Amino acid sequence: MPSSVAPTRAETALRPVIRLLYLNLAISVVFAALTFLFEDSILDYQVATQPGATRQALADVLWIRPVSVLVVGILYFGIAKRLHLGRRRTYARVLIIAILGFAGLVFLVVSAQFPLWMRIGQVAQAAVLLALLFFVTRPQVRALFAKHTAKSAR
Repeated sequence: MPSSVAPTRAETALRPVIRLLYLNLAISVVFAALTFLFEDSILDYQVATQPGATRQALADVLWIRPVSVLVVGILYFGIAKRLHLGRRRTYARVLIIAILGFAGLVFLVVSAQFPLWMRIGQVAQAAVLLALLFFVTRPQVRALFAKHTAKSAR
C-alpha cells in the first residue's frame, strides 16, 4: 500500500541529486566489470596507441578504476544518507565529486587512452556528472545547505 505522506521540500530537491549519484555509481560499476572482462583487448589497444608504454605498467594503472569504484561506492551510500541531514561538508563533497569527476572524464575522453566503446561510456558518465552539478547547484538544493549565521544581538 503506497504511503500518503507527501515528500518534504528537502526530499523533493534532493531526489534528483541522489538518483544521479547512484546512476554515476552504476555506470562506474558496469565499466569496472567491463574492464575486468575485456582487460586484454583494452591493454592491446593501449599498447598499440601509447608508444614506449609497457603492458605491465598499463595493466597496473588499468586496475586503479575498478578498485576506486569499490571505495567510491562505499562513500556514495554514506553521502546519500548524510545529504538528508543537511551537512554542508556533504554538499561540498558532492560538488567536488561532480566537478573533479567531470574534469577527469573529459581528460580521459580527450586523451583517447581507452578504446572507443569505453570513451562512449566515459562521455555518458561525464554527462551524468554534469547533470549532477546542475542539480546540486540549483537554488532549492543550495538553500538546504546554506550557512546559518546567528544574528548578532544589539
